[in-house]
Amino acid sequence: MKTDSLKEKILQWFLDWAKLKPRIHFTESDVYFKERQIWWASIGQNIGSEENGKHGNFERPVIIFKKFNPQTFLAVPISTHAKEGAHRLVFINNDARFIANLSQMRVLSSKRLLRFVRMMPSMDYKNLIKMYRGVL
Repeated sequence: MKTDSLKEKILQWFLDWAKLKPRIHFTESDVYFKERQIWWASIGQNIGSEENGKHGNFERPVIIFKKFNPQTFLAVPISTHAKEGAHRLVFINNDARFIANLSQMRVLSSKRLLRFVRMMPSMDYKNLIKMYRGVL
């Protein structure tokens, strides 16, 4: 059971995220992105075991897994601290270890993209596609 102070903290996160969402929605800038890129994206404060963003922008790095059109894409959240296991791909990029979490992938708007990080190595991206096909 969560303590009252933790409940209050979580409620404040939801309120802060609710204030940020309209600013993201009404963003006018066009962001150009393509598959295999890694970006920081405002994914929000989510429910239960869903992946949450961090810091003031509720952000988390994501891989652009599939571009549907200039405004939407299928994102795979990544972390440096997540557990290894089913539906997770570990990859190294620029001497940093990352874990792509396929169980948390979702469709996002390009308005959520904050800043480009780097390209995912092509071999790792191919392995991610293979893992995705295995999930289906």
